[in-house]
Amino acid sequence: MIRPSSQERRKKIRSKVPRMIRVRPSEPTPEEFDEILPTINASRNSVYFVPQNGIFELNMRVLVTYPYSSGPGTLNQEFLGAVTRVDKLPGNKQGVAVQLLMPIYVGTKETIR
Repeated sequence: MIRPSSQERRKKIRSKVPRMIRVRPSEPTPEEFDEILPTINASRNSVYFVPQNGIFELNMRVLVTYPYSSGPGTLNQEFLGAVTRVDKLPGNKQGVAVQLLMPIYVGTKETIR
């Protein structure tokens, strides 16, 4: 069965309200980066954004803080993510889709409760 290209296949609803995120590599890379930027759209388990650098590759592992805030006393949640799609955009830019695989907890079991 062939699906029409306009049919939505995502399981979660996407929000087009920009949210700030922080993206950085999960392991050492030749091009170190640490970007704070807005999402183009997002859901509970994925984000789509346009980074300043063009070094993202398919299946690349990244750390994503979503949502991100630099305000005093904010609790930012960090996730391990995998790049699932890289789109070529005008102006030598990339559109990057990242699936959020799992949250990362820092601390002991007592901080997780």
